[in-house]
Amino acid sequence: MPRFALHGILAGLLLTIGDVVLAQPTTAPSMAEDQRILPYVEPDQLVNIGGRRINLHCTGAGGPTVILMAGLFSWSVVWYKTQPVIAQKTRVCAFDRAGYGFSDPAPRPQILSDVVDDLHAALNAGPIPGPYVLVGHSLGGIEARLYAQRWPKEVVGMVLVDTASAGEGLIDENQPGFDEVIGGESYAADMLHCAFLVADGPLEPSRPEYNDCSSASALPSDTPTAFRKAWPQFLTAYYFADKVSLMSSVYTHRYDSVDHRRLGAMPLVVLSIENAWNNGTPAGARFNRSYSKVWTALQQGLAHLSSRGVHRIIKDSGHHIQLDKPQAVIDAVDEVLHQLHTGAKP
Repeated sequence: MPRFALHGILAGLLLTIGDVVLAQPTTAPSMAEDQRILPYVEPDQLVNIGGRRINLHCTGAGGPTVILMAGLFSWSVVWYKTQPVIAQKTRVCAFDRAGYGFSDPAPRPQILSDVVDDLHAALNAGPIPGPYVLVGHSLGGIEARLYAQRWPKEVVGMVLVDTASAGEGLIDENQPGFDEVIGGESYAADMLHCAFLVADGPLEPSRPEYNDCSSASALPSDTPTAFRKAWPQFLTAYYFADKVSLMSSVYTHRYDSVDHRRLGAMPLVVLSIENAWNNGTPAGARFNRSYSKVWTALQQGLAHLSSRGVHRIIKDSGHHIQLDKPQAVIDAVDEVLHQLHTGAKP
């Protein structure tokens, strides 16, 4: 693999490393448990799409249906703070990619177009009729735009949550200080090593490799014990391998057309964070000052895909806005639904 491609894969992986809450603390929390996460400890609607099943976690009633599409490291669970509130107004379904959460693995490592094919098949087999409002976080935002490109008549609104442009990796390469901040190029290899470790069974917390393979960020301190106990079952060989395959596919397949396809007057809200990259080091701070301007410009460009597109910077949030500032995501979905229900003019 060319050096620039591996560099880009690593950049994307690190930028999306906050997508899911991963490693569990060694001691149980003393505070009250947050019961909102418990519905995600079991599969909900396992939809057969031709010999394998895709998990859809659906709640609420009404239309249009909101579809929640997680980032590279996560699945339906990452929406546990937002989905219950959105479900008070309309039907909302969170989606597990193949090999993620409770969805069966695909016969081969997936690329982004495979993911949207699976989602389309699952919604049809559900059946979960459209039209849809797609909410995509991080890599899921590229998948949302790819879905809208393939089936434009099904998508009537969109919320992009700190998502990337399809060509972001190549842009990252040209930023001053990129190599210094990124450091080594071993992350993809580490994920594949984790895949081999768990091939024969779950990676239990007692194993010394557990933290290396599941320490992207800590489970919230109020996570219920039942969910903590179930966590290792999600760390499968397919999960680790598909993470590498999906991120790599951004560089081996051409998806950049989704960054230029106009969405007409579709209601669109783009949310992004204030500091795109600050790892707490002096080099990280320098890189953040430069890169945050680039990141903001990319987000503004996505908002311009629609004549009704708006861009909002969410302060004091990390990359996973739906966990740090869930109300911002809820408000964005409400805004899109309001425009659709009232027929507001652009």
